Amino acid sequence: MRIEDVRTVCVVGAGTMGSQIAHQVALGGYPVSIFSRSQERLDTSVPATAKILAKRVEKGKLSQEDFDATVGRVTATTDLEQAAGGADLVIKTIAEERDAKHAMFSQLAKIARDDAILASNSSTMPTSFFAEVVPNPSRLLNVHFFNPALVMQLVEVVRGPHTGDETIETAMEFARKIGKTPVLVRKESYGFIANRILFIAMQEAFKLVEAGVVSKEDCDLAVKNGLNWPMGPFELGDLVGLDVTQDILSQGHVQTHEERWKPTPILNRLVEAGKLGRKSGAGFYEYGKA
Repeated sequence: MRIEDVRTVCVVGAGTMGSQIAHQVALGGYPVSIFSRSQERLDTSVPATAKILAKRVEKGKLSQEDFDATVGRVTATTDLEQAAGGADLVIKTIAEERDAKHAMFSQLAKIARDDAILASNSSTMPTSFFAEVVPNPSRLLNVHFFNPALVMQLVEVVRGPHTGDETIETAMEFARKIGKTPVLVRKESYGFIANRILFIAMQEAFKLVEAGVVSKEDCDLAVKNGLNWPMGPFELGDLVGLDVTQDILSQGHVQTHEERWKPTPILNRLVEAGKLGRKSGAGFYEYGKA
């Protein structure tokens, strides 16, 4: 499918990422259906994202006319066939669970048109995991947005061994049309580009502190002041969630078989103690009650 053939879009999943991706797509001028099995989730996430855009109107960064048009292009539904059946491009944003993704791609393969592009927003699971359930897998690829999707500029477009050239070209141009900066990941690799670099860097920081080379406080200061990161690796781990960080690293170890991905004892101890970062009130640092 060529870019001029993409006229309608479906986003599967109405979490923060799904809702923000849907509204970003709508900002780009595309009608978009956002699907969730939960009406409550739709009733919460879609208005919450609209409020973010409304603040841009208040600050003069978005016109009222463009805001109204954008919100008007977003249709929320609990009917997957209604959402995806006629879409030219489907972007899946559901949880990072392999079985759930496999089941969803199996459903989409039956519901979506045979020529519709099927994209996964996953940052940890390449679409080669699911190619066998998709007829004509040349239309299947990862299109990875970064959180928050309304703000972060980067989109990683990831070629699987099954992905066709036209699909890649269309996905790259689509990202540009909705105001993003795409980069092409030429072959599947765990974590793709940005997250692969980021989490290996975090691992090195964890190992330095584990070995007694530096305190976590000084390590964070060094990274912020020496590398110009907005947050240090320990602050970032607490923000992401140490359980999420542990899971990402564990998946990296499983998928690459490289020891450098194996979660460090300092991280494992905190997760086992229930100290998961900001959301639990304590992680590498203390935050008071959650």
